[in-house]
Amino acid sequence: MIEKFGSVLLLCFLFVFVAWKQVSADEVWLSNGDRISGKLISLKDGTLSFKTSYAGELSINWEEVTNLKTDEPIEVVLGEESKIEGIVAPEEDGKITIKTEPAAIPITIKLSSFKTISLEEKPSVRITARANVGIIQESGNSETDNIRIDADFIARTEKSRYGIGGEFNREKSEEITTVRNWKTYGNYDYYFWPKWFWYALGIFEHDEFQDLDLRSTLGTGIGHQVFESDPLNLSFLAGPAYVDENFISAPNDSYSAAQLVVRYDQYFFDKFFQLFHDSNSHVSLEDSNNWVINTRQGVRFPIYKGITGTLQYNYDYDNEPSPDAKADYDSKFSFLLGYEFKN
Repeated sequence: MIEKFGSVLLLCFLFVFVAWKQVSADEVWLSNGDRISGKLISLKDGTLSFKTSYAGELSINWEEVTNLKTDEPIEVVLGEESKIEGIVAPEEDGKITIKTEPAAIPITIKLSSFKTISLEEKPSVRITARANVGIIQESGNSETDNIRIDADFIARTEKSRYGIGGEFNREKSEEITTVRNWKTYGNYDYYFWPKWFWYALGIFEHDEFQDLDLRSTLGTGIGHQVFESDPLNLSFLAGPAYVDENFISAPNDSYSAAQLVVRYDQYFFDKFFQLFHDSNSHVSLEDSNNWVINTRQGVRFPIYKGITGTLQYNYDYDNEPSPDAKADYDSKFSFLLGYEFKN
């Protein structure tokens, strides 16, 4: 199992290294054979506005355009004022495809039918805030008191992304505490290229039944934003980290590590439900048998005006836990009600 973890981690580092050479951008193909990379601005009155890093903003006659590709959704107005919004991919014979949803079948359209193009309008600061709670209380023949609370806040500007969040879990049975743990995190991402960013991440964890008073994980490195839109988000982060573990009974420990983070969420069937997966793992650079992986995954269901229901499965594994820990893993299935805000 250790070898498999090491192989997966190595493959992820190779992915980041290889993808570094394949930075994405909007692209436009011209009839004279030129292929220009940059950022699409708009199409209006037969003129395509396209911004490049080496020549500023260009004005291109739309009749000279033979193909087009975008990395973000755009709004296209066709000849009869009908509108389509999605991500554009190149085709042949003066045609392109527009993917309106991540799971939808792309629509093929002739470039000659385009009337205008505009980017999807976004606020200068995009905010996503989410809070969930799950409570179970039983009395009578059995006495049970369970509570789970989690919250996340993300603010995204053109160049930066800020995140903060945490969770708290407590379970009692017959007045005996069987679960008590909490986790909090904070991160900062700086985009030095459209899909590439430097990240700084701090994670702090406490779990009485793992004999863990406080585990502090401080990491930094490079992240790749494969997709970033309301329907679909996927990013990989990898880099070095420093881990400091303070145990309740066992001797304390600290070590340098290699860290891998995966963030994913995707809507399906016109936002009927959303799948999500978040994982954070690290392996000690001093002892390859010492590694930890924490995962959160599940499905969210929008209910009404920001109110959501969530089915979530947590799985955490510590390959070398404290000798006083009850087990080397924790797993939990939860149903949560919450509220989500997006501007």
